[in-house]
Amino acid sequence: MFPVPPATFYNLGARKHTSTSIAKRWKSEVEARLIPESKPRLLFSFGVVDMAAPAGKQNLSIEASVENARTILVEAVETYGKRNVIMVSPFPVVNLEHRERIGKLSASYYDMCADYDISYVDVFTKLSEHEPYLNNLSDGIHPDEDGNAIIASVLHEHEHIVLWMNS
Repeated sequence: MFPVPPATFYNLGARKHTSTSIAKRWKSEVEARLIPESKPRLLFSFGVVDMAAPAGKQNLSIEASVENARTILVEAVETYGKRNVIMVSPFPVVNLEHRERIGKLSASYYDMCADYDISYVDVFTKLSEHEPYLNNLSDGIHPDEDGNAIIASVLHEHEHIVLWMNS
């Protein structure tokens, strides 16, 4: 498999949480897991739920989602340092309309991160037409074991991830 630094990893994702929910809880969840000798590194990836449209109404606008991301990332960089914070694009889903909204959001996240000089890893573009990945989304949204292996392979190819993991 892939080498990883000696660390403890926490996935703080919660199903159906928008970036608004994440903005409210991320810092207290990170602080609850810190120990004095730790050097926290934060990888953020969200937006799929923001672009979902249950009952035909999109959960959040692109603008609101980008503003939430900006708020989260700027505070994370100010608190933990630029080289310890990275944003990974939201991942594609099977539903084409939802996927298109996610693509627009990913491009907006990219622009915002560039404006603030925050590392951004665009896996959306690489996976949005990747049939093996899309075929391994167990419910059309969440990857199974093979889908996760594809994500890991894409992430480990990216210079921002390599630097983030080895710094």
